[in-house]
This record gives sequence, C-alpha cells and structure tokens, in this order.
Amino acid sequence: MIRVGFVGWRGMVGSVLLERMLAEKDFQGFEPLFFTTSQVGQKGPDIGIAIPPLEDAYDIKKLSALDIIVTCQGGDYTGSVYKQLRAAGWKGYWIDAASTLRMEKGSIIVLDPINRDVIERGLAAGIKDYIGG
Repeated sequence: MIRVGFVGWRGMVGSVLLERMLAEKDFQGFEPLFFTTSQVGQKGPDIGIAIPPLEDAYDIKKLSALDIIVTCQGGDYTGSVYKQLRAAGWKGYWIDAASTLRMEKGSIIVLDPINRDVIERGLAAGIKDYIGG
C-alpha cells in the first residue's frame, strides 16, 4: 500500500488541506502517517481511521520509508529536510506548499486546473517534486 506522510497539517494551509480531504473522503486507498516537529508520540488528527502516534518530522529514516510526502510546514522545514532525503536516496514524491523549491529545475509548480497538462506530463516523465504556487 502507498504510504503518504503529512507534515504541517495543523497550520493555516495544512489544516485547510486536512479539512478538505476529510470532506471529500480522501483518506482512502493509502496509508496516511502524520509527522510533527513538536509533538512526537502524541495522538494525530481524527481522520475516521486508526493512525499511529505522531512521528518526528526530522527523522530522515522514517521519512525515507514513505512513497509521498505532503508538507505545509514552511520553507525552513523544506530547506532542512528535502536535500537530506534526496541525498539519502529517497525517490518518492515531494508535494510542498512552500516556495523554497519553486525555481528548481526538477520541480513543477502546481496550479491545477490551470496547468493540469503540465502536471500530467511531469508525472509521465518521472518528475517527483510538485510545489504550490
């Protein structure tokens, strides 16, 4: 099963994403894991299914076990973790609301539905970094 990690889900952007995913019943068909920078081991959000306690958002080994990371944690977090993950050989999808990676060669700025065709071509071409506009 695909493992998706969520970082920054309590902040302004992340909480809106979480609410929308709950409303659309999007927490199906994958294993969601929630990460935190400050409350490791505590209970995660109520998403209607059982989830393990919160994991450390700086634990490169645990993050490396994910297929997809969705982060709304901010640019400082991205700057701290992203390069370490890639250097460790992580090949997963990085979906980020922060602007840190917007101008990187291997990133696609997500403006769905405006550039949905660009996103779909990127997925087909093996692009792994999708950054919010």
